[in-house]
Amino acid sequence: MNARIADYDVFPSVVKSGENVEISIIPRGDHAKFDDAVEYVIKFVPMECCNVEYELSRFEGNFNTQSVKSKNGSITFTYCFAEEQEWSVVIQEKNSQQNKVFHIYSVFADLYAKKAYKGDFHVHSNRSDGNEEPGVVVANYRKAGFDFMAITDHHRWRPSKEAIDKYKNVDIDLKLFLGEEVHVPGNYIHVVNFGGKFSVNELYENNKEKIDAEVREKAKNISVPDGINALEYSYRKWIAENIRKGDGLSILVHPFWIWCDEYNIQTKMTDYLFETNCFDAFELLGGQTTKENNMQVALYGEQRAKGRIIPIVGSSDSHGTEPPVWFNVVKTILFSEDLEFDHIYKNIKELHSVAVETAGGESYRVDGPYRMVKYAMFLLENYFPRHDELCIEEGILMKNFICGDEEAKTQLSQHSGRTKKYADQFFGH
Repeated sequence: MNARIADYDVFPSVVKSGENVEISIIPRGDHAKFDDAVEYVIKFVPMECCNVEYELSRFEGNFNTQSVKSKNGSITFTYCFAEEQEWSVVIQEKNSQQNKVFHIYSVFADLYAKKAYKGDFHVHSNRSDGNEEPGVVVANYRKAGFDFMAITDHHRWRPSKEAIDKYKNVDIDLKLFLGEEVHVPGNYIHVVNFGGKFSVNELYENNKEKIDAEVREKAKNISVPDGINALEYSYRKWIAENIRKGDGLSILVHPFWIWCDEYNIQTKMTDYLFETNCFDAFELLGGQTTKENNMQVALYGEQRAKGRIIPIVGSSDSHGTEPPVWFNVVKTILFSEDLEFDHIYKNIKELHSVAVETAGGESYRVDGPYRMVKYAMFLLENYFPRHDELCIEEGILMKNFICGDEEAKTQLSQHSGRTKKYADQFFGH
């Protein structure tokens, strides 16, 4: 966390474009206080586009300014931020070269109505081939700063319900969803069912002969392009349809995962799945090698160039949190009104999400629609460091609770709502 984030609260840091808003810059500690005896000049520097009113002065190095004095070490000012963009707010002592730079993001009304949430749609526990039990997995996710997730074990939906039930009567701010990784009719097909109210794996296993006959009949009666296996496509379509029947989000995952020395999905099949909008969303980045993720990003760009609308998520495909096995390498940043499933589904479908990767200790990489990417990058620098810090203690208490500490339940109730309060202040609502 850099000194600017550690030493100051800027509330709100996200504002509605075109409206006057009061901003407060509040020091976190005496060492960061502004001097009440000094006059300061605030310079407002738009990072992308500027108001026509001062466009010419911009080329002369001049920007809108205000003079202000601090009160009790804090500075408050009112300004109207134009367009949708990031702003550098430069605060400088009058007649001095010393300054501090803060950042504000102005957004249009549709995006202003939403907050940012960090999530993972594809996670495993030891109920399939992960390392830890579901309750410990989700505790460690909260400790890492996640706002929502689902356990999506191979062939199994019930571990996700187990995780939810473990915390059913406990005040936690991590939103848990039902889920599973669907493998029908065999392990070569991988589809994530996020939020589905019943198990598609169990539905198939309990009615295997009947469903196989139905899918084979459909495969005989559909026309597919050359190079596309009609039966495989029909199974994939059956999976997606039944995830939707359970009110879930169907996710096409890791097509370029290298398995048995070949890609998990033939490229022609992947292209046809996009063409026919078979699934609700695409796992653009996953917990895989850089090569595999690069291939998926390149394919996504090509698909978008064809005019195809592709909702995206980023998922770790985590198989362990202590020690990490892909854990926290890839995640989704979702822009949504809240974490109710209907809003998550709607906002993903409306392209209000990005995939974030931090592989090999590198700084983050963000992929998705340009508008969402630039906003997410601002939040990764200015919002999530403090947000994640607030999650650490709650995650520790969640694990203590799972491990039998009875006092942890009371302590969790005392911590409940901290990240929401911070988000309300940061986003201004």
